[in-house]
Amino acid sequence: MNGHPQFAEDFDLYALGVMESEEKQTLEVHLRSCPECAGKLELARVRIALLGLAAPEAQAPPEARGRLLARAIGRAEPRPVTGVSSLWRWAVPILAAASVVLLFVALSIDSQNRDLSRRVAELESERQQLNATIGRTQKVVELLTASDTVNVTLTASEARPAPQAKALYHPQKGLLFYATNLPALPAGKTYQLWLVPREGNPLSAGTFQTDGRGNGQIILPELPAGVAAKAFAVTVEPGGGMPQPTGPKVLIGLAS
Repeated sequence: MNGHPQFAEDFDLYALGVMESEEKQTLEVHLRSCPECAGKLELARVRIALLGLAAPEAQAPPEARGRLLARAIGRAEPRPVTGVSSLWRWAVPILAAASVVLLFVALSIDSQNRDLSRRVAELESERQQLNATIGRTQKVVELLTASDTVNVTLTASEARPAPQAKALYHPQKGLLFYATNLPALPAGKTYQLWLVPREGNPLSAGTFQTDGRGNGQIILPELPAGVAAKAFAVTVEPGGGMPQPTGPKVLIGLAS
């Protein structure tokens, strides 16, 4: 140590508590008037504390162990360091290491909580979709099995093979509609299904397009409950449909 070679090896021994009384007193007197050495003593304490926490277990060479034991036996038993300040200097490195561990644990728990919350939200969405599918299926079954469901066949007077359609309608349970052999429509056009009530204007039951074989369907469209049907019809309308029929009728059927 520059300027104080007589204390170069004593800081670690003092921090370990294995200095002889006379040497210890001499060093303590010097420390009162030398801030530089006092700071290096604090560094020695921190260094030894960190080594105690971080260093892997290792067997010391026999010659080093012998020298340390001989030196320790030849010195007076160290007087324990007391006081809040000394205890705090020992506790700081330990608390710092514990804080790092706790930080990693907290981050891990937070990440797991986020993953669990996301999975719970996904499961809730899947549950709602399943419930909606089950509810829709139950309504279809009720409509099909109701004794007073009206079965209407819609036909075209021309075109081969002749387009056909079926409408299963119950004033309270809803409407199922499917069509076959309908020709493909040009861009910007759509098929629109109409419920013709016994009184009043036709009610739109929705629009649909056909697949490559001319098949189309409408399942449980939104219609006012309790409307008695006189007939069903399909017209060709502009894309998106119209409030009232404007295009040619391609299918029509009377409700019995």
